[in-house]
Amino acid sequence: MSRVSWWMSLVVCLLLASSTGEAAPETKSPRKPYTRNVAIVLYESVEVLDFAGPAEVFQAASGFGASGQEKAFKVYTVGRTKAPLTSQQFLKVVPEFSIEDAPRPDIVVIPGGGTQVVLQDAEFMKWISKAAGESELALTVCTGAMTLGKAGLLDGLDATTYFRSIDSLQKMAPKARIHHGRRFIDSGRIVTTAGVSAGIDGSLHVVARLLGKRVADETAQYMEYKWTPEPYLLTEYSLFNPSLDERGRAIQQAGVYAQDKNWKAAVDTYRELLKAQPGDANLWSQLGQTLTAMKEYDGAIDAYARAAESKDQRLLSLYNTACVYSLKADNDRALEYLGKALDAGLKSNWPLSDPDLEHVRKDPRFQKLATRFK
Repeated sequence: MSRVSWWMSLVVCLLLASSTGEAAPETKSPRKPYTRNVAIVLYESVEVLDFAGPAEVFQAASGFGASGQEKAFKVYTVGRTKAPLTSQQFLKVVPEFSIEDAPRPDIVVIPGGGTQVVLQDAEFMKWISKAAGESELALTVCTGAMTLGKAGLLDGLDATTYFRSIDSLQKMAPKARIHHGRRFIDSGRIVTTAGVSAGIDGSLHVVARLLGKRVADETAQYMEYKWTPEPYLLTEYSLFNPSLDERGRAIQQAGVYAQDKNWKAAVDTYRELLKAQPGDANLWSQLGQTLTAMKEYDGAIDAYARAAESKDQRLLSLYNTACVYSLKADNDRALEYLGKALDAGLKSNWPLSDPDLEHVRKDPRFQKLATRFK
């Protein structure tokens, strides 16, 4: 765990706690783009991967905000009501919000499936039309495009949908140009995708457009998803998050150094940044990970101690400290910090397979602690 690259910090926290490319839209304000509300629309018979794929992408990419501490995306689900619904006749899902109390989205994701449920509901259609019309960006997956077609929001635009629904969408939106054989189409404020898994590609494209190609690549890598944007799109994406200030870009650059195993450059960059903001716990954590990869274990332990001063970083830092002590073959301290991590709220059985804890797992005392893992 300690040796994972910077972007995996988000993944670890989650485990432990429980296309035509167009230029990116103009920034609304100096800070608003840093955390965008992403509303995932749910309804009876919604297709599982249609909503789960984009949700996975935006949630996995959410750790790449303005400074590495603010989230880039706040992902939530919205249903007609908050009543449980069934996806594909087997998966029970409970929306977090209803259309009555949902936060205003910056990005609205409209998946496909039994779309007639939405098309025949005047109030639901009214909410979707308003949300898509006022949001920074609307993303449809599969037959979710039907809702925007009926609302007239595809008029004059290029769009696509599930291959078996192309003709139906063209009839519903006669003023739109509906295309066969396209994985996704970016028409500016509206991105439409083909069916099911194509929503993942469209979502990664949106991430690349808003946060830069590097964030999209790392998100796809985490998901173990083969994302290969078409060559012409590469000229449209920035490498780094275009919303970031100079400090944010320096943090991303340090991550590039670490990914390239240019450890010294990464450490030097982190230390320079920490001189300016010594209270940045996220950076102390990243420094600890880099020093661990260099096998400079004592330095890593010191860095994690500084990171643990932050409530948000405490659990992860205690756990990573346990990993470092295990790598040092210091079982007493490794077990001590695993216990502290459990006391801080560790709710995962990840320690049972984490390679960094291989040494301490051989200690009989580890099994006693293991009874507390969930």
